[in-house]
Amino acid sequence: MSPDLWSLIWDILQSKLFLELVFIPGIAFIALFTVIVVWAERKILARVMMRYGPLHVGKVAGILQTIADTLKLLFKEFIPPRRAHKAAYYLTPVFVASVPTLALTAIPFSKDWVVFPSDLGLLIAFAVFALSPLLAMITGWACNNRYTVIGSLRVIFQDVAAEIPLLLSALGVVMLSGSFNLVNIVESQRRLWFAFLQPLGALVFFIALIGEIERVPFDIPTAEQELVFGWKTEYGGILFGLLMFGEYITFAAGTLLFVTLYLGGYLGPSFLPPMAWILIKMGILVFLLILIRGAYPRLRIDQLLSIGWKWLIPLAILNVLVTMDLIYFYPWILGG
Repeated sequence: MSPDLWSLIWDILQSKLFLELVFIPGIAFIALFTVIVVWAERKILARVMMRYGPLHVGKVAGILQTIADTLKLLFKEFIPPRRAHKAAYYLTPVFVASVPTLALTAIPFSKDWVVFPSDLGLLIAFAVFALSPLLAMITGWACNNRYTVIGSLRVIFQDVAAEIPLLLSALGVVMLSGSFNLVNIVESQRRLWFAFLQPLGALVFFIALIGEIERVPFDIPTAEQELVFGWKTEYGGILFGLLMFGEYITFAAGTLLFVTLYLGGYLGPSFLPPMAWILIKMGILVFLLILIRGAYPRLRIDQLLSIGWKWLIPLAILNVLVTMDLIYFYPWILGG
């Protein structure tokens, strides 16, 4: 191999784009996040239910259990349904696992650490979230099973009820920062986090986010007691692993977006680097969502739709009106 080629490879390995794509928020970060959060979720829920959780695989509290489960899925046989639409059946898990990573490319981990810096970063993140119900619908249809079809229909109902208040509450953030650029939104919070200026908007966004990422108590599309496992029922082996991987990537993207919009993103005291602060805030939010899973029962689909249309949307509109008044009457709060 020529010296020039070695030099080119070395330059690529040292480039910021390569580090972003491979480490943070690249594939290494996504894989590590999934392994740690799945293990932590099992341990925390076990403590809530007064159990031990993973214990034997790995010397430290079963830390390697998630890796062992992944290896098991890699070698486990999967049997497609006889009447499944084969092409869609095999391809949709790949898209479910890969599409949510696009949202991570717009999240700033520091002022100059963004894979895809854009003045429309917030809209890019929401566009990626909007693809989730479409992928779930195709997945349920591809399996040609009544449980998967019902689960995919529930995804559509749920995501529509969640995405509208999600967008409306984020509109208040855009009004305060004057930008769709996520870096500008974070920098606008140097004086005060938007969670303090918009507690109502932050609350609506948080509740709608739980519905968007299908976490308890809004895990209605995969209700095990009713639908076996909803739109994911007919999948096994590595295909099931890809679906679960996509679920936790969406989990990571959603929590990072909330931290960016309302908790100051990467901002924090200078004794830690910006990247550490956004990860710490993300970890606290993930811990809270896991506790909610252990504390609340699943809602019915009609209860979810009632919350979304009768409560979250009106409250999100109210938040926009309050934000307009805040900007007009108290511009000094924003430094105006």
